Amino acid sequence: MWFKNLRVYQFTQPFAVPADFDSSLAEYLYQPCQRHQLASFGFVSPFGEQSEVLHHAIGDNILLCARKEEKVLPASAINAELDEKARAYAEEYARPMPKKERSALKEDIVHQMLPQAFSRFSTQWAYLDVKGQRLFVDASSSNKAEDFSSLLRGAIGSLPVKPWGAEQAAETFFTTWLEQQSAPAPFELGGDAELKGSGDEPAVVRLKKQELASEEIQSHLQHGKVATKLGLIWDEHMNFVLEDDFAIKRLQFSDVVKEKNDDMAGADKADQLDADFSLMALECNALLDALDEALTES
Repeated sequence: MWFKNLRVYQFTQPFAVPADFDSSLAEYLYQPCQRHQLASFGFVSPFGEQSEVLHHAIGDNILLCARKEEKVLPASAINAELDEKARAYAEEYARPMPKKERSALKEDIVHQMLPQAFSRFSTQWAYLDVKGQRLFVDASSSNKAEDFSSLLRGAIGSLPVKPWGAEQAAETFFTTWLEQQSAPAPFELGGDAELKGSGDEPAVVRLKKQELASEEIQSHLQHGKVATKLGLIWDEHMNFVLEDDFAIKRLQFSDVVKEKNDDMAGADKADQLDADFSLMALECNALLDALDEALTES
């Protein structure tokens, strides 16, 4: 359950959890794909299939979980069938199949193949920080995060949020911190970064496990490159990469954090989830508060 990425949304209007929250989520409960359905996405219990509880609240933090099922249809198989039928059409009518008919035929082929297609499943975690008026989604891409926020919006009727971040471009902060060879306290420079040049086909330098406070980095900056991704360490609690859209990637919690739950070893699944979520939400909320302050003061 420990989040690996953070896509954070800030509420733009005061948000309070509806009194009928669980029943609202149940209206968007996950249902397995039907025979001719390409995908299905809906809420499931954070505690697993044996539970009907669709959210878990600890103080002002509310854990949510959704499941997605997608039918896997290899493009090569679809195109092979389409090409065969298009070839038969051309032989019969002595002309190529019109684009409109070809498009409709492709839809028919997909529809016919769906009942035999394999399913691919994924789990999407998120939590609401009611006190901080934020939504945290564990998603590697903005599209996945938007899918979750849309699902939640459908369930509760309104979700007035915007992506979290500063008004100023992220690359301005990242480049300045590299030029100064330090990040604002309590942050430290990590070992990863991405530097990008200018122009239509800009040069890109990707750095992993490098010393970012080095002359080599300064040379890249002096030649006009800017930092579009930057690895940071927060107060010896977390390592992560902050991206140009203020998404947090490759989030790693330090042993200092996880050792706080060592006494939960051997606990049942529900108690372990409870302890992990409580600790993770506490750390992530504090991280966002610290980042807000760093971005405001820089």
